[in-house]
Amino acid sequence: MPRTFAPFAPIESPRQALLLNISAFVLWAAATLLFKLLTHLPVWEVFAYRVLGSLLWCLLLLALGGALGGAWPILRSPRQLGGLLISSGLIACNWFLVIWAVANERLLDASLGYYLSPLLSVLLAQLLFREPSGRRELAAGGLCLLGVLLIVAGEHRPEVPWIGLCIAASFALYSALKKRSTVPPLLGLGLETGLAALPASALLLYGGLGAPASNAYSPLDWGLLAALGLITTLPMWLYIASVKALSLTTLGFLQYLNPTLMFLLAVLLFGEPAGALKLAGFGLIWCALLGLLLSKALAGWRSRWRPRPSGSASDSPKELA
Repeated sequence: MPRTFAPFAPIESPRQALLLNISAFVLWAAATLLFKLLTHLPVWEVFAYRVLGSLLWCLLLLALGGALGGAWPILRSPRQLGGLLISSGLIACNWFLVIWAVANERLLDASLGYYLSPLLSVLLAQLLFREPSGRRELAAGGLCLLGVLLIVAGEHRPEVPWIGLCIAASFALYSALKKRSTVPPLLGLGLETGLAALPASALLLYGGLGAPASNAYSPLDWGLLAALGLITTLPMWLYIASVKALSLTTLGFLQYLNPTLMFLLAVLLFGEPAGALKLAGFGLIWCALLGLLLSKALAGWRSRWRPRPSGSASDSPKELA
């Protein structure tokens, strides 16, 4: 039997995809800890090293899987290359804004963006993929929207929360593009980071012409910068690999895990202020998600134990997601 390198094994089970998706969001939240430790460095340098480190890990995994040869036909296809250029720009924008938010003590703003993103994903699911939304999804979406409004009201800032809006739009659109993409997950991520590595390298070269801060990097700084590549590549592959086996609506609601963890880190660890309105919005969102997940679990259990006609005992249970 031909060997299949693990990163290229197809993810078809909704339960496996659900586990991968949750793991990705936990790792993304953990990445903010690295960004916080690197706030003394210029944001654009941290971003550039994040992109380049991710590219190196992708190339290593692709080489181990013997999939590097599949990149050339994709790059020769104008349609696929155009999609990769768009998705590369979207995810690069997302990465940069999160690093900027942590460096400027605005992680709660980034958290707000990830709270808004699932609502946009559900909207895109209806507009682009005609995915139906039942009463459970609509009720949960309404509670989440109310929670987001409370979070915005608790900001007490007159300006438009542009950081959160840009993060929300970039990630929701990226998710929609990956849902329709025919490029294998890890190969697509490698090509996206390769395209983003061009301007990232230009940033480092431009900074090197002046007074580069890299001369003052400590061994700990270099270690953290190197770790950025791994903690970027691993959750990105986990997320992209899970997209195909889950509906866009389910993906939209699962995206609330990332901002919730970021919210907790911002308030409990980084000391960013959170008033009563923000906490009330946080509570509403989690009540909505908990209710939605419990209702889906109950529906899955009912379908599993429902009596079946003879001859269909080997049918697979209905997917929970």
